[in-house]
Amino acid sequence: MLISLLLMIALLLVAGALLIWQVSIIFSIEIEDGHPRVRRGDPPKSFQHTVRDVARRYAIQKGRLTAVRRQKGLRLRGSSSIPKEAHAELQAALQRIKVGQKRRKKRR
Repeated sequence: MLISLLLMIALLLVAGALLIWQVSIIFSIEIEDGHPRVRRGDPPKSFQHTVRDVARRYAIQKGRLTAVRRQKGLRLRGSSSIPKEAHAELQAALQRIKVGQKRRKKRR
């Protein structure tokens, strides 16, 4: 009885952790045959253009990029097929964009 109760509690904790982790993902971009495609979320167009340019420059044929919300801002997680130099360039581009903030209307 005690073992089944502990097992149920452990499963609930794992499910809660997975749910929180999924909520922290802002967007995900997959690169197939050198062409980036948005798989989840709504990344800014400027970042999508940056991903396309970096994929072309570094000849990336396959990979995945995921932007995750952290306490200190956004962090980019990439697959192992993406070179470190390209990942650093994309992380810098990600730091320049503002995600989750409402855009103000210009006053006339």
